[in-house]
Amino acid sequence: MTFGHNESARLLALVAALGCGHTEPFSAPPFDRDQPFDPTPPVRLTLNRGPDLQPAWLPDGSAILYSTQLVGIRGNDVCLARLPATGGSQRQLSCALTPNSINLTDALESAAPAADGRLAYVAATSSIGAVVPDSQSIVLGSVSDPVTRQQLHSVPYTIPGGRLHLGVSQIHWLGPNRLVFLGEAVTVRKPCKFCPPDTLRSGLDAVWLNVDGTPVTLHAIAGTDYASGVSPGASEDEVYYTLNGDARVYRKQLSTGDVTVAHDFGPAGFARDVHVVGTRMAVVVGGRVAFTVDSSLGPTQWDSGGAVHVVNLQDGTDMPVDGPGLLRRHQLSPSGTGIVAEVYPLNIVGFLDGTADTTVNKVGDLYSFGQP
Repeated sequence: MTFGHNESARLLALVAALGCGHTEPFSAPPFDRDQPFDPTPPVRLTLNRGPDLQPAWLPDGSAILYSTQLVGIRGNDVCLARLPATGGSQRQLSCALTPNSINLTDALESAAPAADGRLAYVAATSSIGAVVPDSQSIVLGSVSDPVTRQQLHSVPYTIPGGRLHLGVSQIHWLGPNRLVFLGEAVTVRKPCKFCPPDTLRSGLDAVWLNVDGTPVTLHAIAGTDYASGVSPGASEDEVYYTLNGDARVYRKQLSTGDVTVAHDFGPAGFARDVHVVGTRMAVVVGGRVAFTVDSSLGPTQWDSGGAVHVVNLQDGTDMPVDGPGLLRRHQLSPSGTGIVAEVYPLNIVGFLDGTADTTVNKVGDLYSFGQP
């Protein structure tokens, strides 16, 4: 929960290679545009004072769902919004309707739309100003009406074996009735006495559940301890995953437990946020990331983003995709020819002694690369 070119030639090569309020569940902003204000690649899709996060393509590639924080209203709610795949005006804004909502902060995040119109996501509620949610669940609604939903499983939860997960992200459909996602450790820290709280999320395990189970049961995927990303593969029986502090992407067959290395990025840096569509795999690699065994937090990955690499799984070719900042939590389009990602600009601060420091903006916007 969130409170608080490369050169043009490379972009062209990528294209070629990749071939609200609380009173109503939806508001309908004017939608007379289906193109961004600036079509120069990479295309900036959103411009918001608050963060725009966790984009997900509709299965037909027609639009993008994402979470957006409504800065300036009481509660700073995080709602689900929809954009045309080409960019332009927001088509739909869906905010939670919970009892006594005017006194609460509601958040709808990590949307995962299914081909039949269902929508899985994380719903959280907290008191205004709180740094952690009072309640949080994986829920199931629909793309047309996200806020009418059923709870699948509450968060936090403890997986078989005893590890506690305080957060969930990277939800995907693994077949028609199964979800796979990343279970996370979530820690709120204050870097200094007068600094605002900072939320650190670090992956723990890849987990799956059946949405039609009674009761819904969580299953940790063996071998994914301290996972940093998970994605469905070519079938319901295949997942790809990355591990904290590791430059490799792994492929696992669930029925047999067989594991192979799908790609090793080696000196390019740690791999995470894997997403696979067909024979293309997109992964965040390198950048501002570190893995440590913290004395109080245990094994923890600190991640401010990196570059996205698109790998052809048939021949292993790898093409980096640079953006106007560091990239995180991207998704390949259903056709595999485009990417949408969170982008965090770099801020260079100069000092009187002639030195400079580079920091990463904590508020990101969404950008698209290639063609949907």
